[in-house]
Amino acid sequence: MGYVEDAEKVFKDWYSTRDKKITTSKIRGLLSGMSDIYNDVVRVEGEELPQDIVDRIQYLKVQFVYEYGRDDKKDGSVRRFINESKILNKIDQIGTSKKKFIEMERYMEALVAYHRFYGGKDE
Repeated sequence: MGYVEDAEKVFKDWYSTRDKKITTSKIRGLLSGMSDIYNDVVRVEGEELPQDIVDRIQYLKVQFVYEYGRDDKKDGSVRRFINESKILNKIDQIGTSKKKFIEMERYMEALVAYHRFYGGKDE
């Protein structure tokens, strides 16, 4: 499966249940750091990312882990989102690959799109 199908599956499955929902603004907040990094990645010549960008990607993972830990609410929507989207694993797979980073950034945008498509709102 490609990243588009993976993103669709996350929210198709999510909205087939009656569980509490995650808001679009929460997802965008979680994913906003990726856009800043993306702007620098597209300027990199070659396929290997420089260490400063790799470090920023790893820091992004730390931010996801922090939000996961903060989500101790009864609905656990952030935890569920991080688990079902497999974001932490996907960040680990980037390594120093420009191509994998760009695919990850597109996956995140697809997550936002399918969230809205399947009924996600800002509540």
